[in-house]
Amino acid sequence: APKQKNIVKHFKGEKPIFTKYQLEDQIASIYKKDVTLKSGGFLVVEQTEALVSIDVNSGKSTKKKNIEETAFHTNLEACEEVARQLRLRDMGGLIVVDFIDMKDRRHKAEITKTLKKHLKSDKAKTKVGGITKFGLLEMTRQRIRYSITFGSHETCKYCNGRGQIPSVETQGLAFLRQLNLRTLKPEIKEATGFLPPDVASYLLNKKRDELMQIEFKKKVSITIEGDPNMVSGQSHVVINTKTN
Repeated sequence: APKQKNIVKHFKGEKPIFTKYQLEDQIASIYKKDVTLKSGGFLVVEQTEALVSIDVNSGKSTKKKNIEETAFHTNLEACEEVARQLRLRDMGGLIVVDFIDMKDRRHKAEITKTLKKHLKSDKAKTKVGGITKFGLLEMTRQRIRYSITFGSHETCKYCNGRGQIPSVETQGLAFLRQLNLRTLKPEIKEATGFLPPDVASYLLNKKRDELMQIEFKKKVSITIEGDPNMVSGQSHVVINTKTN
């Protein structure tokens, strides 16, 4: 901001300025899914192509006398943090907040009112709906630019952004199907499979009988090798054919 240049001062400390003022931890927290509340509850913030979902959980928050009061006060505390996280992460579009279930209509109305109050300081335009019988609140926030996550992170090339990878067992079984397919031709003499070490170990220890069955039926010699340079989901089969 050019107008603020007169208040900027050169930092001369020995430690990096971000370290001195504990900004590194605060910056890192922006990218985490879980956000802890002072009461012991927490938020789970997730962004998808279609919407932003924020799940409110009571966690260790059990100071109140009954479940309704605990839910209300945790939700009340969450309102301020939800508004803060939306600004910090610069999230826009459709946002769904899954509050802890409350029975009292007055409590639901108070939560909606409180969230709107904390959103007033937001420069982006927001529209807030009421809480449904399932405890969901829908709202929209003006999308001024891409969220901070999209600007500083890229999609994982191994899981394609899903946050999940196939289990070792799933990869092993998929490889057996691939091996069956690749050894159909009668002229094939040898087949060598290269896989991540944990998948190779699974096949050799848990699926040795299946490998031997393929060898017997196809009259093919099969070798399984673990490649430490391969990551989850990768596999490669090298085929050697009979020589005339």
